[in-house]
Amino acid sequence: MADGIWEALRGTPIGEVRRRVAAVSETLGPDCVREVRGALRYAFDQGIGQWAVWYFTSGRRALLLTYEGIADTTPAWNDHATMEAFYRDVPEDLVALVCDDGEARSTVVDEESGATLHLASSVFWCDGETWWISEGFLDHCEEEGYDPLVNSCFEDCLFPYAFGRELTPESVARLAADEEDEGFGDVVAKARERLARAY
Repeated sequence: MADGIWEALRGTPIGEVRRRVAAVSETLGPDCVREVRGALRYAFDQGIGQWAVWYFTSGRRALLLTYEGIADTTPAWNDHATMEAFYRDVPEDLVALVCDDGEARSTVVDEESGATLHLASSVFWCDGETWWISEGFLDHCEEEGYDPLVNSCFEDCLFPYAFGRELTPESVARLAADEEDEGFGDVVAKARERLARAY
């Protein structure tokens, strides 16, 4: 199933990817969206040790990080060398978005230099047309005998965006509010507005 989600993501135009990501993060609240060095960062934290962070540039390129605390591929909190290797072959300007960011979701610190990198269980990037798994992350998985999509829990982290199936205002609203809440209808209406936009 993880392979199916990956192929669905790769088959989704970047504008549609961003539309779904923006709708989910913006429905969750303003803390989930911010500008980072000219790119827009969208986050979604499922509250159970899983999250996805997306960076979209003005040039329609993107960087995707997923995290699952118990994933086999998750580096130790102080393993800067492994985390740095995960970003190998990702364009330098995309990597710059996750370096020394004091507001990053979680970071790995280089004890010698004090430099930080955004922690992640997996790293992917898009050149504007095609999504790629970073070569450094693939090499790490090959060395350890891991499946890069299965052992990183990629499928669970991307479930909220419904790649390969319809993303509805109701499903987006359920990420932010309980259907029994008095204001659930308002959240659905806002999610519908967000899903009506094009990128």
